[in-house]
Amino acid sequence: MKKYLAIFAALVVLAAFFGAFYIVPTNEHAVVTQFGKIVRVHSTPGVHAKIPFLDVVYSYPKWLQEHDSSPVETVLGDKRNVVFDTFLVYKISDPASFHTKIRTQETLGQRIDDVIFGSIRVVAGLYTYEDILSGKREEIIAQTTSRVKAQAQDMGIEVVLSAIRNFTLPEQNLQAIYSNMKSERVRIAQRILSAGTAEANRITAEADRKAQEIISSAVKKNQTLRGEGDKEAQIIISDAMGNAYTLYEQMKAVEFFQKGVQENTVFIVDPKTGLFKYLNGYLHDAP
Repeated sequence: MKKYLAIFAALVVLAAFFGAFYIVPTNEHAVVTQFGKIVRVHSTPGVHAKIPFLDVVYSYPKWLQEHDSSPVETVLGDKRNVVFDTFLVYKISDPASFHTKIRTQETLGQRIDDVIFGSIRVVAGLYTYEDILSGKREEIIAQTTSRVKAQAQDMGIEVVLSAIRNFTLPEQNLQAIYSNMKSERVRIAQRILSAGTAEANRITAEADRKAQEIISSAVKKNQTLRGEGDKEAQIIISDAMGNAYTLYEQMKAVEFFQKGVQENTVFIVDPKTGLFKYLNGYLHDAP
């Protein structure tokens, strides 16, 4: 009995040494092939036997994986070019189909990009740039995800989430928009400058008009005052000249009577006229 147990133990050791057993972890799928043909698929954890040197075991992950696609440029329904930056989250749901059609991550990435790019181009052609800006982005994502999920089933994967991380305009479009924005800002600045210049000219003209009014008023007032002053001066001069003439006449009369009239000379005159009017007061006072 001991002999058989020893033989069995030796066979087990040899089988383990030559890889007669394999373990399927809880987070992996196992696909077993013989000469390239799939013979078994294990998605539940456990220990399984295989034929050494004949069976080949391939392991594929069960956990969620993320694929980040390269940005893709497409044309919208209004003929505008937009760059979509997308990614998706997936898991391997059919390991046999995945092994047959995909097998490697490099191949999977290329196939997923083809599916995503094709779906985006089809869906984007149904919308305009204004639709994206006005809130239809979620609708675009939903339609894109639906198309990607349907096509991804053939690859043995299940798309859990498909999303558009960002969308931008191509570089040449951005430059054109920047140039348009710059031109618009220059136009607005020129309009504001023109309005400011016109307002400044209006204010200057109004100030000049008021200044002219003030100057004209001051000149008129000055002329009025000057005229009144000249009038007053003429009156004073006239009065002064009148008084000076009377004094002169009186002095001449006195000189005449002192030098030109001899003593005991008799005059028969009207004392109220000529030079005698100045002697009228003296004549009445004489004895």
